[in-house]
Amino acid sequence: MRRSFLIIISLFSLATFAQATVPVLQIADTINPGTADYIISEIENAERLGAPFLILQLDTPGGLLNSTRQIIQSMLNSHIPIVVWVGPKGARAGSAGALITFAADISAMAPGTNIGAAHPVEASGQVQDKVLAEKITNDTAAFAESLARVKGRNIEWAQSSVRNSSAISSEEALKLKVVDLIANDLDDLEIKLRGFASHTSKNAKGALPAVKSTLNIIRPTLKQQVVSFFANPTLAYLILSFGALCLWIELSHPGIFFPGILGALCLLISLVSFQLLPIRLGALGMLLLGIILLIIELYVPSYGALGIGGILAFVLGSLYLMDTTIPEFQISTLLIFPIATCFAIVVCILSFILLKTRRLKVTDSYLSLVGLFTEANTDITDRTGNVFLNGELWSARSADGTLISKNSKVLVQQVNGLVLTVILQEKKR
Repeated sequence: MRRSFLIIISLFSLATFAQATVPVLQIADTINPGTADYIISEIENAERLGAPFLILQLDTPGGLLNSTRQIIQSMLNSHIPIVVWVGPKGARAGSAGALITFAADISAMAPGTNIGAAHPVEASGQVQDKVLAEKITNDTAAFAESLARVKGRNIEWAQSSVRNSSAISSEEALKLKVVDLIANDLDDLEIKLRGFASHTSKNAKGALPAVKSTLNIIRPTLKQQVVSFFANPTLAYLILSFGALCLWIELSHPGIFFPGILGALCLLISLVSFQLLPIRLGALGMLLLGIILLIIELYVPSYGALGIGGILAFVLGSLYLMDTTIPEFQISTLLIFPIATCFAIVVCILSFILLKTRRLKVTDSYLSLVGLFTEANTDITDRTGNVFLNGELWSARSADGTLISKNSKVLVQQVNGLVLTVILQEKKR
């Protein structure tokens, strides 16, 4: 009896130990550079941690084709199976989301969801040139066909979703072999995935682990959320336009500083949003911009505008530059914010000193010459003569009309325009 009890305990311990942690990524947004960075980085992290597979929960109306291709390339080349689940109930995998679902090793949908309408359109919604539109449609259709062929899905419907904007429900998608199964929620999906054999093998494994898995929902980072927020094409265009306006104001009215700083930041953000600049290069640009602005603040009186802009750009660049799930390559916020705080304190002190100096009573630099001693550069009479004072050559005349010889020590008594009235030093005595 005791032996049987020990065997049961051992089997229970082995089953518990065998449970694997499966990362779950949740997309409820458009497909953009932010979501692409989120998915790609977490796939790489899941491979590094040795996860048995990864679940991508998808609810999207579509997005940028370039970001979609980046995501699919990462999915196809991953060493672990990628499961795409269109959920929860009421969700959709539209346009780019359909292509991502085609690329999954195992695809699933929740009841009450739909997939399709993958015909490419311009981001602004405007009508494209007929030839260009046809080229993009043919390219996307061929892409969808290749994905369906590789993953063993319905090739005809994959092409129809692109060329004819076809869309179907989850039940019809299962019937047409567009997806592999239907799951009510993540828990139901986890149960149905136990031992499920995918159409394509990863790492010489044709089936998922048959044991229970622990689902771990991974949230996007702050950087990815910010990039996703600014990825809306209309918003990105407005930011770019506003940044250009700010730069024009700065160039037409030099010395205001704040419009120039804001314009530079808006330009970097819009370039990342339009995918004209990789996220990490954009972060590096912000970091360098912040350092340059902080250096300029030391030499140009901007009343703190350059310093504040520099600190903002420095913090954003620091947070985004090494944003990675690998702890060894992360920059701790415990280091970033104290450094930014030190910069802020220095900027505040310099701004206070500058303001205090500005409030001082302005004195005439010419009047400050009265009472200074110098030597006569030439003979000085009541009409002509020169003295060299403070690195400048001044006209001078004798105060009492007497002749003052060259090299004599004189005292400045009065300043009349650009003429100094002087007397011999001995006469003061």
